[in-house]
Amino acid sequence: MLETNLVDFKSLALDPSPDRKNELLKGVSSLFAFTSERCTLEQIEIYDDVITRLSEMVEIEARIFAAEKIAPLRRAPERAVRKFAQDDEAAVASPVLRQSPLLNDRDLVAIAEEKGPDHLKAIAQRSVLSERVADIVVSRGNVEVRRLVAGNYGARLSEIALACIVQQALSDPRTAEILGRRPDTPDAIISQVIGKAVDQVRSTVMDKADDDLEANLAEAARLAEARLSNSYWLGLYDFESAWERIGQQGGRRIVSEELLCQYAVEDRFADVVATFSLLADLDIEEAKHWLVRVDTEPFVVMARALGLRFATVQEMLKCGPWKHRLDNWQRNDALAQFQQIDPRVARARVTASRGVRTVG
Repeated sequence: MLETNLVDFKSLALDPSPDRKNELLKGVSSLFAFTSERCTLEQIEIYDDVITRLSEMVEIEARIFAAEKIAPLRRAPERAVRKFAQDDEAAVASPVLRQSPLLNDRDLVAIAEEKGPDHLKAIAQRSVLSERVADIVVSRGNVEVRRLVAGNYGARLSEIALACIVQQALSDPRTAEILGRRPDTPDAIISQVIGKAVDQVRSTVMDKADDDLEANLAEAARLAEARLSNSYWLGLYDFESAWERIGQQGGRRIVSEELLCQYAVEDRFADVVATFSLLADLDIEEAKHWLVRVDTEPFVVMARALGLRFATVQEMLKCGPWKHRLDNWQRNDALAQFQQIDPRVARARVTASRGVRTVG
């Protein structure tokens, strides 16, 4: 446990009143939210320890306040975020479940499988939902939760999730209307829904030329455009802390393919980027863009040149932004390219791109 003078926990333990503890948590979380972008890794870890410990000593209202403060932060205290996300009180968990970029699919799946409808409702409102998470939220959610997923243009729906929402839409005009407004809903699905006793949906979806419909379509277009941008995705991750952390652990001396694959499996994208950067001898800014762009060829060539295993490349293509930006066809195509390229050709291409520098 890190030592800190930020809070006198011995004195707090002797105070029977929750008031001082409540105010301390509010103050510390507010201070961190204001300074997070300027904090070092050690300072973030100190805040993490303090906020986590205080959260066990305070009332619900203070936990809600702290959760709302740290929820949207790119550089946030990880243990505190996960503790709030797992809180049985949905009012505490909801802000981080809706907003925190630190929560990965493993976190969200575990919570979605264990918690109730209010937690599922918060997850359903995240700006981006993978198929894996959406499947569980839709299967365990109630009518309201499925409506939220249907209306979330950042949710990638599998055939299973879509079928479940369609089934609800057949008897729920509101779901049918929401589903009809999704830009990616196939025409055949709309026809199926309309053909099953929800005729009003056609007029609502096709003829309703009011401001609300225009606003929804404009928002869908804005979100779609944003997700096409590399900067949108890169803005979700704390690369500074990942780079500092791996440097403290030994930098080039400790990085390996095994560590890279472990981070990819755990969906720790910022750590994947830092590790790949050192393995490939790339500037971290260059590595960030290689691992976020839809064109995966530079990564595939470098991976082959480095001699990475098929399983490692497969996990990396399912990690971070690629989990959302690549569909199965694009992912399989990248894997096929990786298998087909001769390692000697890959090394030659990397060497040529670097001039006198060599790889492998």
